[in-house]
Amino acid sequence: IDPRYRSSLRPPYPASEQRNEREGSVRLRVTIGTDGRVKAAEQLSATSDAFWETTRAQALRHWRFRPATVDGQPVESQKVMTVTFRLSDL
Repeated sequence: IDPRYRSSLRPPYPASEQRNEREGSVRLRVTIGTDGRVKAAEQLSATSDAFWETTRAQALRHWRFRPATVDGQPVESQKVMTVTFRLSDL
């Protein structure tokens, strides 16, 4: 994870889930391009569609990583991540 973007990892809590006092998590596989941006996000599991959609949008728009390298050259890679939504974190 690029430390300059660490604060943008946490997606906003979906309003519908917050109103209903639901907690949950999303497990996803992201494809990281040679520029460190997320090129694709694949859902592996999610407590609800609302948690998945907000996580997917955050990953594609805001997440940045240090790209993987082979022989000093950046290469596309994949990473599995889990995002947890807790009401106590609000």
